[in-house]
Amino acid sequence: MPTFPNARYVMSEKEWAYWSAMHKETPQNQIADSVIPIVEAGRAQMVKNDFALGDEIRFESTWGHTPDHVSVHITSRGQHAVITGDLIHSPVQCLETDWVPRPDFDPKQAAATRRAFLERYCEQDVLVCASHFPSPSFGRVVREGNGFWFEYLKA
Repeated sequence: MPTFPNARYVMSEKEWAYWSAMHKETPQNQIADSVIPIVEAGRAQMVKNDFALGDEIRFESTWGHTPDHVSVHITSRGQHAVITGDLIHSPVQCLETDWVPRPDFDPKQAAATRRAFLERYCEQDVLVCASHFPSPSFGRVVREGNGFWFEYLKA
């Protein structure tokens, strides 16, 4: 049963194709538990990775961790934020962009995408919501030598 039965769940059609095929071959608990119920309930909206919800919310392709991973870019009243999703899993990956977690679908692409993301948002006025970082996981990307650092927002 979907957690939010009246919600529209927007997801990459390419991601769904990949994961549903994998699930048929080798059952994946997370797909069975958290995705299939949404699709079967007719609550999934399959989209391309350049999807936008009006002018304020858009997908930003950050593939590598998965075949069509996206981050979510939010704009409101001239302010910007981006939710990383699984693009980056630990603050140390800001300094060591080539360090990849074991489950990355395409480790080389994941590292290149992560580096490009950090370059793009380095020292920009963009709030980065790093999904897997220790709380509070909101901050900004700053340059640190040949790499980057995640500067947490002060409470």
